[in-house]
Amino acid sequence: MINGRIVGKRNNGDVIIRPDKESREDLETIIQRRKMLVTLQPFDADKATRLQQKKAHALIHDINNFSNNDPMFLAENDLKFKFCDAIGWPTTPMFSLANCSKELASQFINFLVEYCFKHEIPFDRRELHLSMNVHRMMFLSAVHNRCFATQARRQDAVLHIHHVNAVGRGKRYVVDHRNRYYMILTAEMHNEIHAMGYWRFCEKWHCGAIKLTDQQIIDFKLMSKAQMKERDADPDYEIKDWQLPTIDEIRSWRENNE
Repeated sequence: MINGRIVGKRNNGDVIIRPDKESREDLETIIQRRKMLVTLQPFDADKATRLQQKKAHALIHDINNFSNNDPMFLAENDLKFKFCDAIGWPTTPMFSLANCSKELASQFINFLVEYCFKHEIPFDRRELHLSMNVHRMMFLSAVHNRCFATQARRQDAVLHIHHVNAVGRGKRYVVDHRNRYYMILTAEMHNEIHAMGYWRFCEKWHCGAIKLTDQQIIDFKLMSKAQMKERDADPDYEIKDWQLPTIDEIRSWRENNE
């Protein structure tokens, strides 16, 4: 699907159409193939975008490549049936990415990403932040032990826990790691975030930090359950809520550092 805007009309009746940024490459391909007859229809702002269509097909391609035709993993139509069953969407007729709504396309992309996480399938995360909630991506990355920036799996790279709220140079076993913000990063990305700083790094990689649950803190061996109970049993002990900077603080930081 090529989207564009009618920007003029000549005296001889020719209509001038300017394609949008997402459609320029597709239009060039059509012209190179000398396919000069096209069908026009009014623009529907609610219809799935070209970017959503490309992202969904890219994820399906990643799943197919990983499966190597293994029947355990699903082809496009099977994935659609599984998705429809999960959300209670009718399968007759089966929806098409060519004409479904933005909302349905977004839900399908979310389903495909979570499917990749569940089955430890590598996938291309580029531009995924434009189609999926970033916080959900970070949560899934934490649950499945993937790098927040590159989605590298734990079996493919050494992963580090990065503390966004610095714990200082003291002994970490005396620090309460609850209510702190973390990121899981490869060694390379861990070095990069220290070199670039948190905000520049997150802008580059379209990611962010999250708070870990108590169980995740235990799983990552940041604290033991006994340490948590010991602190909670102390009537004079209070967990500090370490918050990330506010929007105003971020703007102030940018003004002083750019």
